[in-house]
Amino acid sequence: MAQQTQMRMTRQRSVILEELQRTRRHPTADQVYRRVRRRLPRISLATVYRNLELMADRGLIRKIAPGVGPRRFDGETAPHHHARCLQCGAMADAPAGALGECGPHAGDVAGFEIVDYRLELLGYCPKCRSEHGRTP
Repeated sequence: MAQQTQMRMTRQRSVILEELQRTRRHPTADQVYRRVRRRLPRISLATVYRNLELMADRGLIRKIAPGVGPRRFDGETAPHHHARCLQCGAMADAPAGALGECGPHAGDVAGFEIVDYRLELLGYCPKCRSEHGRTP
């Protein structure tokens, strides 16, 4: 993950960060924009996009590229994984320790210096499992 470095915390950035940290839903930039706009009606979508990217680059938030669909953002920067529903795209946090040792401390990988890692668990959320008769 990007190093956390100093950046000026403007009112807009503060509200964007607060709204992102209030949810566990891993919202898209558009969803963050709709939430932030309730508090800052004059903010533009471009400003939200730009600040989300900047905060992700500075390590204040995490950017999630799920492989399908738009990028999502996460206000939780502590090490953890993500589970994604293959049916509806819902995402949930999964504790990093649940899968054992991986990431920067997993050891030598073909001579690489591992500085970050991402792991996405794929499956079906409780709602989609019940709607489609899937059992755990």
